[in-house]
Amino acid sequence: MKSGRYWVTWANSHAKNSQSVEDLEAGFKANAKAFIKALTDAGATVKVSTTKRSAKRAYLFHWSWKISQGKCKPSEAKKMSGVDIQWDHNDLAKSKAGALEMVKGFGLAVPPRSIYPPSLTSNHIAGKAIDMTITWSGTITIKKNDGTGVKVTYMKNVNDNTVLHTVGASYSVKKLKSDAPHWSYNGR
Repeated sequence: MKSGRYWVTWANSHAKNSQSVEDLEAGFKANAKAFIKALTDAGATVKVSTTKRSAKRAYLFHWSWKISQGKCKPSEAKKMSGVDIQWDHNDLAKSKAGALEMVKGFGLAVPPRSIYPPSLTSNHIAGKAIDMTITWSGTITIKKNDGTGVKVTYMKNVNDNTVLHTVGASYSVKKLKSDAPHWSYNGR
């Protein structure tokens, strides 16, 4: 089957993403829950969009992003067992359009929000990453893991909010600065 919207529907049935913090790896789950609690206790709103991810879903994310953004030729996409997708439509414009349908259907971040393709070996697959959108108004005081309060001013671009990153790191939840919603155990 050629790339396109069909594969979004297929992935939603056969290669699901979890949005549950409970599905994370035990150690990272405890850290993520503590960080989220500190954020919400301080008045922030946290919306979790992804925790654990299927390797098949990561594969679809990676190649649809690369092809749609012109970062590789459709013929360069590797095969994956269990995912019988046809990336190359024998027409570059149609191949890119099919891949872009998938990118939009999956809601993937593209430039300028994210300048790198989703990883084939994402920490999400191991349950050691979380995608979350964190919002609040003005400046709030968020407690670090050691209990000290840190004043953090809201920034629309979370990748620039190094003070928030420092608070997250105190819980061993580290920011990947090239991907707006992504936090993980190692910052990748």
